[in-house]
Amino acid sequence: MKANSAEIVKKMRKEMGLSQEELAEQLFISVRQLARIEAGEAGMDVWQFITALELLGSPTEDFWLLYLDSGEYASYRDYKRLKRQLGNNDWSEARSIISDFEESALIRQPVVKQFVSYIKASIEMTAPSAESIEALLKVMYMSKPSFDERKISEYRMTYNEIQIALCIAGCLAAMEEHDRAISIVQSMINGRESNKVSEEDKIILFPSLYFALTCVLRGAGRYKEALRACIDAVDVCREYNNLKQIPEMLFYMADCYHRLGEEDHVYKTHLIRAYHVAYGIGRNDAAAVIKENALKYYGVIVP
Repeated sequence: MKANSAEIVKKMRKEMGLSQEELAEQLFISVRQLARIEAGEAGMDVWQFITALELLGSPTEDFWLLYLDSGEYASYRDYKRLKRQLGNNDWSEARSIISDFEESALIRQPVVKQFVSYIKASIEMTAPSAESIEALLKVMYMSKPSFDERKISEYRMTYNEIQIALCIAGCLAAMEEHDRAISIVQSMINGRESNKVSEEDKIILFPSLYFALTCVLRGAGRYKEALRACIDAVDVCREYNNLKQIPEMLFYMADCYHRLGEEDHVYKTHLIRAYHVAYGIGRNDAAAVIKENALKYYGVIVP
């Protein structure tokens, strides 16, 4: 039996920990009506369904959820889990999970097909090159056939498209095409509020955009701008309660201050903060690396 909007909304509401009263209030319907919808006793119009998707953390691009059967919906949950893992730079399960997706009926969905194609292109990339950029552009063309990096700020980009563009920018930066890389990332930051992404995806993507801008600016030797991007990145991480990348941002701030010739106590303070924040949020491996690099590159012993 095909899953309908009622089944999807009910499952997603429970996963988000919302009561019927809380969701009904936001949909401007009665609790009784929502209960009837979830029980399959009443219909849900298109706009109510789209609104529910947005409230429950799924963008309107996920409208195709309406047509999934129960097995496909299980694969969809795996797809969402993998997105979260990759957002945290955890690629350990990517290869095995992707092979399962290719066997799933869910691969028929254009969003999932593009996502899988992007992951495969990333995994198969041996080194940044013109060929790897061309492979990523082919994946981008699946949803934006006339994609032009000079027009990025005009697009309403999806999660997949932002990740693909970030990967392209990373390749360009590694190939020392710094101006193009910076332009791509800055354009996505400028147009971020118009993008077609869920609130859940914003938590991952927006800090990542500023993190990427910091990296490409540092690679270009533009340390004053990189420092400003670091400060903005920390603010965005706090705004979206995504603290994972803050230790790296504080470390990069220390590096920028050091390269700009600031007094020792300025960059040393940021190195120490980077270590303690990493340790405080449970990133013990990152804390160890920061402590090691502080001594190796700056001669700073982190207490």
